[in-house]
Amino acid sequence: MADWNFDTQAIHGGFGPDEQTGATKVPIYQSAGFAHETAQELEDTFQGKQFGYYYSRVSNPTINAIESRINAMERGRGAVLFSSGMAAISNTILSLAKAGDNIVVGKSLFGSTYYLFKGLISDCGIEVRFVDPTDTSEFESKIDDSTQLIFVESLGNPKLDVPDFKALSKIAKAQCIPLIVDSTFTTPFMLQAKEWGIDVVLYATTKYICGGGSTIGGAVVDTGNFKWKDSRSKQVKDMAMFGNLSFLSSLKKVRSNAGAIQAPFNAFITGLGFETLALRMEKHSTNALALAQALEKHKAVDSVNYPGLESHNEHSLAKEQFNGCFGGMLTVRLGSKENAFACIDAFKMIRNLVNLGDSKTLAVYPATTIYRHLSDQEREEAGVYSDLIRVSVGLENSQDIINDFIQACDAI
Repeated sequence: MADWNFDTQAIHGGFGPDEQTGATKVPIYQSAGFAHETAQELEDTFQGKQFGYYYSRVSNPTINAIESRINAMERGRGAVLFSSGMAAISNTILSLAKAGDNIVVGKSLFGSTYYLFKGLISDCGIEVRFVDPTDTSEFESKIDDSTQLIFVESLGNPKLDVPDFKALSKIAKAQCIPLIVDSTFTTPFMLQAKEWGIDVVLYATTKYICGGGSTIGGAVVDTGNFKWKDSRSKQVKDMAMFGNLSFLSSLKKVRSNAGAIQAPFNAFITGLGFETLALRMEKHSTNALALAQALEKHKAVDSVNYPGLESHNEHSLAKEQFNGCFGGMLTVRLGSKENAFACIDAFKMIRNLVNLGDSKTLAVYPATTIYRHLSDQEREEAGVYSDLIRVSVGLENSQDIINDFIQACDAI
């Protein structure tokens, strides 16, 4: 792997011109199955005695090429693509933990991730132990002999709190369990997971990695930090013949059985976002900081939460861990639900929808939409307040974003 800087790696890493055609974009192999010359050849491919493809629910050349490119950005051991970010999370947990095990999870979570842990994962007999992601002592106190992993978001959604990755890595390493981080908000550009001791990093590629809000997808990368021969996981031990690839092998087995692989066309669209990722993340970050600073001064705004503001509790930690950027997400509190609705309804350019990481600036009232099934206490703990708007700051001219938000606040 070439020793390039990130923006160069994102453009060139993991894929060269196609050997047969010279194509510089990954070809789309839109085929359900793949033919073989002889019965023996297909048998050998099924049994892993020779490399090849036979069915796109299991593997596909387009998928493999995009996986190689994502892995290059993380300088990892290997990557696995999924049909969505939620598929990436669920398949990762189920490839490491089984009934009777437990996992320790930072409770600042995207609503659907929280529902996954409270629902499907718990229903599978896996105990989920929720902790404050910024309190490392809580993680230590919850780990026992049946714990299989630590899971946190790199930036809590929408609380925007920041875990201390090196501290969590130290705890995980001492217990021989992997540290898994959802880096959807930060991407490989802001968070070089391998350097911070993270063992497995995953994302909803739907968001910033793809950019533009054009397709659904997810990805998981084994950074290469963890020694899987020391894993507690039965599923990983069952794949011990694959050595350091035992986790990835377990993960691909679950993906195949669950039918959770990304479609070739969606993978192609995802890959188009890689080449502009660095440029976009820098612009998202500078625009978000400008908007946060402007909103802090408005009389209708009770508070602004953004890691780039010095008032943020983990500002210094975010600055250290996130490559000098702070991302494109912020939240605004406006005093009441009625004020929040009035602000959203007054937007002229900013769009009201639940996606994030788009080139367009998006806003949503999360309390009764994304987090509608949470109790009042659960919403409070997640930072989903009754007067809060979550904002995904886009790539427009920063002054146009500010102007639209200011005129909307003026309408309250």
